This record gives sequence, C-alpha cells and structure tokens, in this order.
Amino acid sequence: MIPFRVRKDAKVWFKDLYRDKSFKIDFDAFYFCFIAGVATRRKQAVSTDDTTEMVAYFPQAYSASSKILVGLFLSAEMEKLGLVMTERERVHLEIAKLVRHDSGNHLTAEGVNEFSRYAHGGYDVLLEWFDDRPRSLETFERQFKRKLDAQMSGAI
Repeated sequence: MIPFRVRKDAKVWFKDLYRDKSFKIDFDAFYFCFIAGVATRRKQAVSTDDTTEMVAYFPQAYSASSKILVGLFLSAEMEKLGLVMTERERVHLEIAKLVRHDSGNHLTAEGVNEFSRYAHGGYDVLLEWFDDRPRSLETFERQFKRKLDAQMSGAI
C-alpha cells in the first residue's frame, strides 16, 4: 500500500493546532483538507517534494469513518467522470481502478493518489475560505462547518 500524503504548507498553516495538541497526527490536517476538497470537487496535483508521507491506512481515530470517506471520494469521482449508476459496467470499471476490498485503506495505489489530490485541492479551498490560519480548534471547527454548510447549500 502506498501512503497518503499531506502538503507541507498545510502542516504549517495548521501549526497552532499541532502546537496546542489539538492535532495529534498529520491525518488531522489531511482530514479537513480532504473534506474541503471533496465537498468542492477540487483536486490538485502536488509534487512529492511539497508533501509529507503519512500512513498507508486510516488511523485509529478515522478507521470507523473510513468507508464513509471512501464513499465521499467515490461519489466525487463518479460525478467528475459524469457517470450515473445505471451505467453498471463502466461504473464497475472505474471503481475497480480506485477501490480494493482487500486493502487496509480500501483503495488501490491510484485511489490513494486521487484521494490525496482532493486533500491537496482542499487546502487551497481552506485558504480561500479563511482570512488567516486557525489559532484554536473550536473556532476553526465552527467556521469550517459554516463554510461547508454554505458550500453544500450552494451559497458559495
């Protein structure tokens, strides 16, 4: 399995949340970036020099929601490809490129790369949504939820 990758600049942007121990692992920053990216359907290719390798699985804190995260990812990918579920054969072929049932993270190597690209694009979204980097988790989460709700309702 290949590992997920987080942007180095995202880690710097979230530095206060790492410093006060609100974020204990890199996947915490990756998660918020991924959610922003998948919600806005924004992906970004970033070189490996500009990213940090993380784990190749969903950490304990995220393992219970790993299938939901993969489902959000697949939904975004199917939409990007313009697929509808009635196109069974094509849907199956495209999903098979991204998902592996016997993988610890439920994804193929291509799937992990594309999943990470949503997190990379999501970091750019966070920079657009916020005037400044987060200083406290509580304030960030409230503002993040407002932005995410506005995005989902079509207000953004």
